[in-house]
Amino acid sequence: MAAAAAGEAAGAAFSTANSGRVNGLSRPPGAIAMKDHDAIKLFVGQIPRNLEESDLKPLFEEFGRIYELTVLKDRFTGMHKGCAFLTYCARDSALKAQSALHEQKTLPGVLTPACA
Repeated sequence: MAAAAAGEAAGAAFSTANSGRVNGLSRPPGAIAMKDHDAIKLFVGQIPRNLEESDLKPLFEEFGRIYELTVLKDRFTGMHKGCAFLTYCARDSALKAQSALHEQKTLPGVLTPACA
């Protein structure tokens, strides 16, 4: 699995209005995730098309609290594109995940770790 840092300090804001869900992930009522000003947005590639945000969340949560996890989908067909963007609340969580997973972890259905 590729997880390359795309060094992004400013990220997109999100709204938990109505459903309390952000990109398919549930948040407790009243809980708003905050991220560090120097947070990093990671690109995650080589994701099998049968995995969604809820399937990936446990893998990435072991490194820290997730601010945002978005699996990219085609806007017309809704088909999974096989990649995602991941932002942790804390920069050090992103760095830990990157060093532990980049070219180290292969998800089921992918033959070899991908190079970024």
